[in-house]
Amino acid sequence: MSMRVAYWHKDGLEVYQYINKKLVKKASGSLDELKPIKGFFDKKVLIVGRELLLYTRKRYPPAPFEKLTLSVGLEIGNLFPIPKPAFHCRTHESSKAFTMLDIWAWESEQYDPLREIFPFDYVVPEDLLYFSDIPEVKLFRYRGITTFLAHSEDRFLGGASYPDLNINEKEIERFLSGLGKHRSYIQRIKVYGSIPFHTKETGMPVVSRVPETEYPPCFDYLHNVRLREFKKRGDYPLSSKIDFMLRVLIYLILGYGLILSFTVRNYDQVVGEIRKKINSIDVKMSNKGAGQPVTDYSEVVREVNEKLSKRQSPIRVMDLIASRLPPESFIIRMVMNENNLEVTASSKDPLSVVKALGHTEGIKSTRLKGAPVMDMVTRFYNFVIMMELSSNPS
Repeated sequence: MSMRVAYWHKDGLEVYQYINKKLVKKASGSLDELKPIKGFFDKKVLIVGRELLLYTRKRYPPAPFEKLTLSVGLEIGNLFPIPKPAFHCRTHESSKAFTMLDIWAWESEQYDPLREIFPFDYVVPEDLLYFSDIPEVKLFRYRGITTFLAHSEDRFLGGASYPDLNINEKEIERFLSGLGKHRSYIQRIKVYGSIPFHTKETGMPVVSRVPETEYPPCFDYLHNVRLREFKKRGDYPLSSKIDFMLRVLIYLILGYGLILSFTVRNYDQVVGEIRKKINSIDVKMSNKGAGQPVTDYSEVVREVNEKLSKRQSPIRVMDLIASRLPPESFIIRMVMNENNLEVTASSKDPLSVVKALGHTEGIKSTRLKGAPVMDMVTRFYNFVIMMELSSNPS
């Protein structure tokens, strides 16, 4: 996935894109001048420039970072004099007695017009982009503003920005002194470009010079940042991507229509093949019937009907047995074969069932098959009765 990055400052936006791992400037200007940036599948990162940031470091009681963030959110309006603040915080130092948080805030009132131009997914304060393998101070100039930033790895130690500042040893010493206990940790001063800067004191850190960039120096450190930490969730207007959603919907409808057309074509082909097979079967049957004599099955039908007329109706037999069953007796299963009937029953008194059915008109004989078995749970006996039915039960 490609990435687009916008640097937000007081005069508008500078929009860049990574092309073959190189940073290319795509647009620059005020929000009124810029056209909407397209590219729905790109990561879009909005960097809040130092011009727009407010910063403080505050001490809190020891607690999980999530709870501390909630606490900052509740008092953010009292910490910074801006009407609609957005913020990000990071742990500076922690112990059993306290947690020190670095807190950055900025005005989010312009988010809506910003999203119309650059529908960002991530918002990163500029100070949090910088990284250093050893404790160092970065000194650079961009947009006419001279900036000092001190970092140790991804830990922010301090920063200061001045318009059109003439750099000398007093200025850098003043900044280093402002770092407090971190002053002694600083090992290097990295100077960007041709900023006139020299040190004569032996106690100053080593000075390293690097080429000046045509873009904000923070872009060189973007690859070190875990963007997931700066993901903006739940506040994206649907209208910002409505054209993309409609386009996807149209593609889905066209794809579904294409699938249906292929399906209908396949159905027509299968139906045609089935009709051909039916016609061929009809032709074979008609030819076969025309060449063979018709067999007379009337005698077989008469014998079957006569045999069926002598069989007992299962419904009548069930009614006959049900009418003679003693109370608390149940029929579980019946198997009927011609005039022989096998009945599985359940009762507290099996003999009463045998006697009642044995004296029923339409039943020639009854007898128990095996011994009754008692169900220890219900206290009922389960047993089998073999019966022979008369020809015409009433």
